[in-house]
Amino acid sequence: MSLRKAGVYILGSVVGFLSVAPPLPFSIPVMVNSNLWLYTFAFSALLGMFLLFYDIPKIFKGLIVYLFLSCFISQVPYISFNAFILAVIAFYLFYFFMKNDPQPVINFITAAFVVQLLFGFLQLAGKDTLLNFNRPDPVFVGTVMQYMRFASLLAVMAPIIVIKNKWFIIPILIATVLARSCSLGAAVLSGLLVYCIIVFRKYRFLIVAGVLVGAIGYGLWDIASIRIALTDGRVPVWGDIIKSWAFDTSRCSIPVTRNFINCAIDHKSILFGRGLDTFLSLFPIFKQDPNPFPQAHNAFLQIIWELGWIGFSFFLVYFSKLIQRLRKDPLSLAGLVCVLVNMFFTFPDRMIQSMFLLVFFFAYCEQRARRLEAEGGVHA
Repeated sequence: MSLRKAGVYILGSVVGFLSVAPPLPFSIPVMVNSNLWLYTFAFSALLGMFLLFYDIPKIFKGLIVYLFLSCFISQVPYISFNAFILAVIAFYLFYFFMKNDPQPVINFITAAFVVQLLFGFLQLAGKDTLLNFNRPDPVFVGTVMQYMRFASLLAVMAPIIVIKNKWFIIPILIATVLARSCSLGAAVLSGLLVYCIIVFRKYRFLIVAGVLVGAIGYGLWDIASIRIALTDGRVPVWGDIIKSWAFDTSRCSIPVTRNFINCAIDHKSILFGRGLDTFLSLFPIFKQDPNPFPQAHNAFLQIIWELGWIGFSFFLVYFSKLIQRLRKDPLSLAGLVCVLVNMFFTFPDRMIQSMFLLVFFFAYCEQRARRLEAEGGVHA
């Protein structure tokens, strides 16, 4: 076995293990203001700039430089410096996955999916002595230990395992129904709709009607989850996120919902954001709420809150072009739509388990897009 192939299996096993492991902290365990921390960031900066000479998308090269510079104007630089280290690791993983055979990694992820489903079904059957020990009122699902995060993990896994075998759509649909997560339902139905419309063009009307009926039926089945999302703050908080991004709401009167208009417009935040990975620590200050949701429940809003319009534009341009480049690969395109819809309602990029899955899947999509361009004689 070659060294490169061995590396694929090693990283694939890591991604698979993280997909079934209990939640891990989304941070770098390095003491701030220590020599080790300084050396770690300096080395990460060196590796990050080294990527500028690698064969990665040009838009990512610009993003790497932007992320580095944004750390120094962040409102909490130390948090952003640590986050940049994670970002560099993610870019190298993206490059490695893009340049190597994806099948071993897909196999590990498929195995992780089976493990998660088995855990979930055992929990539903009341056979859950492994994870729910010493807990009088367990609400855990799978190894992620929270049903919404479990559903988000499945939404990212789904496109990858369908690439392995299209028949996996059946257990995915069953898991979607049992999970009762509106974000998972919306993601899977969106991906299914895109795939069927492209592959079965003659039956577009029937497909749209069928998916619409399925969406209505799922909505009625999952009405409790939808009602919670609309009333407990997950969706309503989007407005406060936008307001606290565009205005300096930290100095305004409470509540932000009514009084933000009296605040000064924060042009710096609009352009550059509050700082990479600062949402968790700064949003309570700007919302003037000591206990808001720890994440935005919308990955795109959280990105624009932290990186501003300039930083968000890198992602917007890349994914817009990627969708166009994958138009001749219905399966990958449908999977990409599934993941992006899920990200609109959740935060898979802020969980270690799903973050590695996202990096792999985006690298796979880039690999597929380049292969299609090569076959069609089109250059990126």
